Amino acid sequence: MIHHMKFSTRFLTLLAAAAALFTGCRQEEADYDLPSIKIDGSGLTVDNETKKASFAADKELTVLNLSVTATRDWTAEIEWDADEVPWIAVTPDAGEGTGSAQSAKVTILENAGYNRAKQIKFNINYDYKTLYITQAGEKGEEVVGTLENPFTVAGVNKYVKTLGSDVQSPDAVFVKGIISQIADAGTFTEGGTFGNATFYISDDGSTNNQFYCYRILYLGNKKFQAGQTDIKVGDEVIVCGKVVNYKGNTPETVQGSSFLYELNGVSDGGAPTPAGEAKGTGTLDDPYNPAGAMAAVASLTWTDNNTYDTTGEVYVKGKISRIADNGTFTQGGTFGNASFYISEDGTSAGEFYCFRVLYLGNQKYQSGQTDIKVGDEVIICGQLMNYRGNTPETVAGKAYVYSLNGDTGGGVTPPGPSGEAKGTGTVSDPYNALGAANAVKNLTWTSNTEYDTTGEVYVKGKISRIADNGTFGQSGTFGNASFWISDDGTQTDEFYCYRILYLGNVKYTSGTDIKVGDEVVVCGQLMNYRGNTPETVAGKAYLYSLNDGGTPPGPDTGEVKAVTIAEFNAAPESDSQVYELVGTIGGTINTTYGNFDLTDATGTVYVYGLTATELGYEKVGGGDEPQPSGVKAVSIADFNAAPESDSQVYELVGTIGGSINTTYGNFDLTDETGTVYVYGLTATNLGYGAKNDKSYASLARRWAAVTNRSLPA
Repeated sequence: MIHHMKFSTRFLTLLAAAAALFTGCRQEEADYDLPSIKIDGSGLTVDNETKKASFAADKELTVLNLSVTATRDWTAEIEWDADEVPWIAVTPDAGEGTGSAQSAKVTILENAGYNRAKQIKFNINYDYKTLYITQAGEKGEEVVGTLENPFTVAGVNKYVKTLGSDVQSPDAVFVKGIISQIADAGTFTEGGTFGNATFYISDDGSTNNQFYCYRILYLGNKKFQAGQTDIKVGDEVIVCGKVVNYKGNTPETVQGSSFLYELNGVSDGGAPTPAGEAKGTGTLDDPYNPAGAMAAVASLTWTDNNTYDTTGEVYVKGKISRIADNGTFTQGGTFGNASFYISEDGTSAGEFYCFRVLYLGNQKYQSGQTDIKVGDEVIICGQLMNYRGNTPETVAGKAYVYSLNGDTGGGVTPPGPSGEAKGTGTVSDPYNALGAANAVKNLTWTSNTEYDTTGEVYVKGKISRIADNGTFGQSGTFGNASFWISDDGTQTDEFYCYRILYLGNVKYTSGTDIKVGDEVVVCGQLMNYRGNTPETVAGKAYLYSLNDGGTPPGPDTGEVKAVTIAEFNAAPESDSQVYELVGTIGGTINTTYGNFDLTDATGTVYVYGLTATELGYEKVGGGDEPQPSGVKAVSIADFNAAPESDSQVYELVGTIGGSINTTYGNFDLTDETGTVYVYGLTATNLGYGAKNDKSYASLARRWAAVTNRSLPA
């Protein structure tokens, strides 16, 4: 391997100083002074906090007169690359630690090249000051990575390492080198069939200091085709595309965004051009152009796939310049959406990525509909994001083709002037759609399992749209409905009712359809999904009424009442009324048959014979029967310390907390010894690798005696 060498002008002095530490047994009194170093000079500014100083020299021969005051022997160190011609000298480049000011001279040679910078480190081992020298050159600022001045392989590797882990370069760059290795697949030379090539380049054609060109398209930014000139080791190439520091340790090109600009002096163009001027305000009357859309998301943050900022619903206009390989019927896709690029003129200049965009009317693509094609003029409506902080695009599933060559499809009416938020969320004064949206606007959303919700509220409106699945009206099979409501049943000021259960808070069954225009009152919890989409919490809301009818069951007819323990103790005896109690388990706990004390702020009740499912009104279990064999009752600390096992079953008792997923049974369980995260609690043992059957709800909402086995009858 060839490495750039670093040289220090004073390494011998440092070794001598180190050796001096071992001579003699007694330190002089001055050695106990606080180690310090100070540098001063005309026009020099020293930052003692960061131990840095700076001085800007111009391009002519320059001499800086410095004063160095140090309480220990000092050295002036400059690091030069092996191929770099030194252009700074320090005289003298070392001195004694007298504590008195010493003169030093810095000589800077004239600069006929590009602007340059270097640092001088005045070091006493215990402390240091760094003098930064910046010098203008006759050629001005060097712009590297352009077609006129492409990166060398060494240069692009150095540049990519300045990027964060998995962070892409904001723009495409050009890199020049010689092919040193070709990967086994992805190029016709090696028998690949994917239309791209994967290979390594270096500055000299050797396998030292290589750069990885991953899935590179051919000349003209097109796929490799049979019969074209194959690439081979020794070819001189210029590669164009974005680069990334893959996993923080592998500089390489970004898959799908790089191509061969030049092969042995032959080029077919295809280089990206600047995005142009940002235009538009994002409204239907004044949509963003692609450059305007990119500018609108430039400052949005992206943390991970679950945590990112988005715009509100905006409009973007342009012409389709490229279509992705799948996601549209034109390209054989089957997912009901399309991924494509648009630009202002339909070329590759200044493209904006439309990712997983739905069709006209905000509906999925269907076979037989008009396909999209390169050159089509479209208006996209939806939310935008800055994926990974460097890729402006639409939010998947949150955007659609509003207009295709002037045709809107008659499916979606653009929002008119915003109405008024009304209601208090009670059954007698329900929120309207805007009132519900207003109620959640300040709620936080961290991830799919960590978010704030309202309590149980009521929202009234008319169904304006129904989602493609999740309701029997749309051939869904999941027993719930997803739809939008508004004050007047139009698609203006809508609120999203996501995975809503039917009347009586039960699943939909065949024959219980809903339709556009129905007037509904929805009861349940609301959230602000991803911090930008007001909606109901999946599985935590239901139809309270449908067209002023079908109210849920009343007392003693199967309705589950959430009450305090004091209210439960005061209620009359009943063989039919079902109650929900939330509290902390305590007392003497029978972990086999489910007997324990349950306590909340209002009182205590003795729970006798808790089971996973409703077994009817009769005594179930009792006594102090022994635990089933093979089950260990342990503390959470003992559980966390236990070795991993595919066969040992443990019983844990504690209090549920943290972010609770009441659909799939995910939560924190805590006792006096510690906390463990329970992932996917079910009513019965489904076996390793089985699909979660969402039976957690049948165990009661804050079930505090947790086992990872089925509860015995």
